[in-house]
Amino acid sequence: MMKTSGAASGMQVAPHGGSVHKWHERLTPMSKPIDLFKEIWHQAKREGTLKHRNAVCVSTVDADGYPNARFVDLKEAEDTGFVFCTHLGSGKAHDIARNPKAAITLWWEHVARQIRIKGLCEPLLPQEADAHWASRLRDAQIATVTFSQSCALDSLESLEGTYARAVAGFGEADIPRPDDWGGFRLRPEYIEFLEFKENRLHRRTAHAMVDGQWHQRFLQP
Repeated sequence: MMKTSGAASGMQVAPHGGSVHKWHERLTPMSKPIDLFKEIWHQAKREGTLKHRNAVCVSTVDADGYPNARFVDLKEAEDTGFVFCTHLGSGKAHDIARNPKAAITLWWEHVARQIRIKGLCEPLLPQEADAHWASRLRDAQIATVTFSQSCALDSLESLEGTYARAVAGFGEADIPRPDDWGGFRLRPEYIEFLEFKENRLHRRTAHAMVDGQWHQRFLQP
C-alpha cells in the first residue's frame, strides 16, 4: 500500500460543525470500503440539516456514448452493492440495459466528504423490488403508476389535474407494484473517498477490487 507524504492533523471539523473522524489513519490492508461508506453515510444522516441525505448522483452511458447523470435515492449499501430504484422504462434503465457500467457520486458537505463509486449494475429480484415499493410514500406510488417517467408532457397545467384524478381513482385501495418499476444493484469495483480540507490537502483513498479482493492506496490531493 502506497502513501504519499503529508503530515496528519488532529480531529477536523466539517464546514457546518459536524465532527469528522480521521478514518484514513485507521485503514488497514483488510479494511472494507463498504464498511467505511456505511460509517460515513450514518454520520451524514445523523448530522446537518439536509433534507435528502440519501441523494446520490448515478451516472450511466447513453446510446450515443455520452455520460448521463441524475440524482436518485440510495436505498441500501451492503457488501453486495449499492441499491437504487427506478421506472424500468426510464433513460437510466435503458442505459444500463445497453451498458451495465455505471458510477455513483456523492458530496456531503456537512461532513466534508466526497465518495466516487464505479461498478456493474444488475437488476433487483422481484421480491426485492416489492419490498422497496412497499416502503415508498403513497404519493410517490401514485405518481409512478400515473406518469411515464421522462416522456413528453402536454402542459404543466395538466400535471396537477392528472394527478388529482389518479388520487381520487385509487381512493384507499392498495397500489401494487407495476411490472415496469424495479431497481438495480451496483456491484462496486472501485470506491474512492475524499475528506475535504480547506487548505486543499485533501485525504484521498482509493479501493479497487482485484481478483475478488479489495486493494487500497492513498492518492495525492
